[in-house]
Amino acid sequence: MTTVDQERILIIGRSIPLIEGVADLLQVAGYPVEMSSGWVEAEYARHHVLPNLIIVDLSIAAPDVYALAEEIRRTPNWGEVPILFVSFSGDDRIRDLQRRNRRNGDSLLHFYAHTLLSMDELLQTVRTCLS
Repeated sequence: MTTVDQERILIIGRSIPLIEGVADLLQVAGYPVEMSSGWVEAEYARHHVLPNLIIVDLSIAAPDVYALAEEIRRTPNWGEVPILFVSFSGDDRIRDLQRRNRRNGDSLLHFYAHTLLSMDELLQTVRTCLS
């Protein structure tokens, strides 16, 4: 396994089996990954190495993903970290968020509906967020 230099990923989500599955996929691809069950619980991570990407399970961001994004960005030095909101249920809400975000033009926010059949697509989305 090769390590992708300087591309650390923080995954935040309620469903431990789901975020562990995504973490496993990313680790196999060479990304160092930290996991947390919520943004408040990620407090420890805020004092460690700055991640290059934050992946957030959409279910913990309800009702307002933009409010959570702003809270994350208020953390010192985290303002330019891309955030990828992922729906593990293929949530239709993702499409609405994608449309809204295209109108808002926030290049650091990304939205993706993840299913177990789309692991390659998830990896490609992560690479896009990191580029």
